[in-house]
Amino acid sequence: MECSNGRRNGMAKEGQEITSRKMKRHSDSKRKMNRILNILIAIVFALIVINLYFIVKDDGKNETAKEEETVEETKDTESEKEARTPKEDNEPSKLEENKEQDNVQKDHSSIEDKNNAEIIVSTSTDANVEKVIVNNNWQVTPTRQTGEHISAFEEGHVDYEEKLVTIRNAVELPEDDIIYWSVRNDGTGKGAISVVSSKDQSKKYRVHIKWIDNSGWIPIKVEVLKEIPKN
Repeated sequence: MECSNGRRNGMAKEGQEITSRKMKRHSDSKRKMNRILNILIAIVFALIVINLYFIVKDDGKNETAKEEETVEETKDTESEKEARTPKEDNEPSKLEENKEQDNVQKDHSSIEDKNNAEIIVSTSTDANVEKVIVNNNWQVTPTRQTGEHISAFEEGHVDYEEKLVTIRNAVELPEDDIIYWSVRNDGTGKGAISVVSSKDQSKKYRVHIKWIDNSGWIPIKVEVLKEIPKN
């Protein structure tokens, strides 16, 4: 019996030793794994830090390059402005020359009145004519005549009175400040020519008018005279 108990105790001790060794090996293995994991984590962290360093460094270089490009572009722009300035300084004088030419052309061609109607002023070969005026804003004097038109030169006749109104409107002289020196046929049967002046004779004109069927008389030309013709 004692022998049997001794064997059992020996086997129990042996089992305990085996279990203890296994646990020790397991613990050692676990520590090794933890150490390896810690090393790997440290390596990964180091790589991340290195990558971040290079990324930040590259961004700094790019920003510096952009700033240098901006400075260069600004310098180029200022240089271009300085190069263009002399030409632009010459432009006002050219504009003034063009304006003067335009003014000369307008003086020789036409002017516009307050109603925006074009008044064409020209010269004449007649030595007694100071200038010739054609106003595109002249209006027809509405006629009261009906039927076939007959050009009349008798005082009191409707046609003659309408001629006088048309002549006054052409030279803008009031009825109480106008002298009709002559009113005659222009030779066409549809027109008339009249020499008129203000009562003080400071304004002297030869007025050409024509008849428009079913409408009335209208001025077509006014000649500003230097002297009143004797005939």
